Amino acid sequence: MEDIQTYDLGPEPHINYNDTHPTFGYDYYSFDDYVYVYDYEHEYSIFDFEIVIYGYIWPVLVIITFLFNCLAIVGFLRKHMRTSANIILVFISISDSLTGLVTLPATFYVFSREQMWLSKDWCNATMITRLYISRAFHTISVWETVLLGFQRFLHVRHPAAANRWCTIKKTIGIVAVVYVLSFLLHMYHAFDIKASHGFCHWVLEEPCGWGCAYIWASFILGHAIPCVALVAFTTLMLRSVSLRPVNTSFDNNVRRRREQKRNMTIAVLLIVVIFLIPELPYGLFYLLTMILKLSVQKILPLKTNRIIHATYELALVLSFHLNFWVYCVMMRSFRAGIKTLFKMARCKEGTFSELERERTSSQKMSYELVGVSEKEAEDVKKM
Repeated sequence: MEDIQTYDLGPEPHINYNDTHPTFGYDYYSFDDYVYVYDYEHEYSIFDFEIVIYGYIWPVLVIITFLFNCLAIVGFLRKHMRTSANIILVFISISDSLTGLVTLPATFYVFSREQMWLSKDWCNATMITRLYISRAFHTISVWETVLLGFQRFLHVRHPAAANRWCTIKKTIGIVAVVYVLSFLLHMYHAFDIKASHGFCHWVLEEPCGWGCAYIWASFILGHAIPCVALVAFTTLMLRSVSLRPVNTSFDNNVRRRREQKRNMTIAVLLIVVIFLIPELPYGLFYLLTMILKLSVQKILPLKTNRIIHATYELALVLSFHLNFWVYCVMMRSFRAGIKTLFKMARCKEGTFSELERERTSSQKMSYELVGVSEKEAEDVKKM
């Protein structure tokens, strides 16, 4: 994601500019240099803190998150782990990873090399990956999280409806629709020109027209509705967990199954809360920016805007990474599967039979993963 910019590009020593058009200081450039820079290069403003964040911290966090998400995907795609909820967790891991990975080529080129002068092609590549593709994948993650919360809500409050609607095929179909609609939502950035007048930026013209329509649609569909829905699901699930009677059954299997369902509800709650920590403040900031732009025709200073945006993106990628540790702490079968994978990675010849017996025994565990039902467990056993 990227901030809305005006022509105010920061205190660069070799540039003078005003609200109408940029002009270059001739104390630093000859006329020939001016013509070349203005016609063939585009200024992309970079602040010192962005070089540190996006040039060094961001790539490391994105790559680490991607590697841990690969482990999560492998763990959840094991044959006895394939449930509708776990398929959602796989899709969340994929879209979370791609949200950051698609930005890395432009990030390395622009921020790691401190490249503030971009060709038209590099400007378009940078802005499209950050404003269009990355945003689309993040919107996909947002709605996948909503779907996860909704499915768990059904399992907690309406188990019969959950058994009927929360199937693997229907889940995959819903996720496919989410992919299509998310890319359509941000299609505006695929056609809006970002390299113009010697600058590489997104500017809302006056009247803003389609630009304002896109901003409001992005806010409502990408922030407001998902956050409100998740807060509602979280509140209802917390109430269900707190009101559930203490388990006094003497049947170990019944007691263990109830405890596992409770743990999985808590796991989903943790995933939702981790998701909301960066999204709620940024949603309010997004709303404030739109109100300022539409009411007084001003926005926050560019540096302030960039600081808030960089903080949000760091919090976002950290939240992606924290999901893996929620799986490890709250899901015993997932944890056991990851341990088996590591053992297989370093095992010697002749130990595979032992690991296979361990894997088979782990299949006999109760299906403790999010949203799994008895009917779904039987379907998995038949696969």
